[in-house]
Amino acid sequence: MKVLVVGCGVTGICLTHELLQADCEVQIIDNGKNVSSTVAAGIINPLVFRRMTLSWRVSEFIPFATKKYQEFEQKINASFFHPLVIRRLFPSVQELDFWKKKQDLPEYSDYMETLTEEDLHFPIPQNTFGTARVKQASYIDAKEFVSANKDYFRTQKILLDESFNHNELDPETAVYKGVSFDFILFAEGKDSSYNPLFGYLPLQLTKGEVLTIQSDTFYAKESLNRKCFLLPIGNSQFKVGSTYVWDTDNTIPTEEGLKTITENLKSLSSEPYQIVEHSAGVRPTVLDRRPLLGKHPKFPKMVIANGLGAKGYMLAPLLMHELVKHILEGYEIPTDSHIKRFESLIHY
Repeated sequence: MKVLVVGCGVTGICLTHELLQADCEVQIIDNGKNVSSTVAAGIINPLVFRRMTLSWRVSEFIPFATKKYQEFEQKINASFFHPLVIRRLFPSVQELDFWKKKQDLPEYSDYMETLTEEDLHFPIPQNTFGTARVKQASYIDAKEFVSANKDYFRTQKILLDESFNHNELDPETAVYKGVSFDFILFAEGKDSSYNPLFGYLPLQLTKGEVLTIQSDTFYAKESLNRKCFLLPIGNSQFKVGSTYVWDTDNTIPTEEGLKTITENLKSLSSEPYQIVEHSAGVRPTVLDRRPLLGKHPKFPKMVIANGLGAKGYMLAPLLMHELVKHILEGYEIPTDSHIKRFESLIHY
């Protein structure tokens, strides 16, 4: 089986490893311009704080992702997976009460630490309503993850650092630049909105900005969360973010984004810091918060893997495993993830 993967962010990387494990012949094309996977903080959080609910399919995604990232580390001789404790600072009494009601429920107890007096009286000035700790969280060093995997793929001579040219593709036969493939998998992130094959899909571009800051006095034992996240990444440095700006595809950091993040950071710390880096990326999201997976309805050799959004590092390992099973074995992609749900939008 010969497969071309277009895109080498977290989705394309996980896809490639799954295909190689299945003994497929793989070629990757990536122009290095889609920076969302490297800008991301890479936090894997089982909870949705906004509604104090469990993340979608969390009991499947987290153990699979943990196992896969550790396997990737061994395979390519790199280090990017880090266990993490997330400490949520409650913004209201109502959220504290939500936590109390849910912490002992069977489906939640694997991810919510039972509140202690120490949590409620956690000693930072910004603690007004108490705090709580999230279990089974982790983070991926996104820059190292993408860089190390690209280096590995280059040593395997399967990564071409160039742009994909749709004018040189025959979607019916899966011939690209005169080379025949069994399947072509598009894991293009935001660039999928310019893909003439899959442009009908309702991909929503969501820009996010992140700061890397330096401080010798910030609390660095856990990741703090309220209004924004404060993620310790070592050497007295932290990532802080993020912002959400819809319907834009530019990756230029803005003064507005900087102001939003620095204002939100005040809800977690008033300690002094220096800004080391200000970066921006564009997340590929979908209005129904579910990914876009599956074969094109007219050209079944053309396959899309996109729309994983802000939780891409948690979702990608298992979803790409399922997508490869779909291609090679006929595994049926769940309806809520399959692009068939948007087939009425296509116009030939």
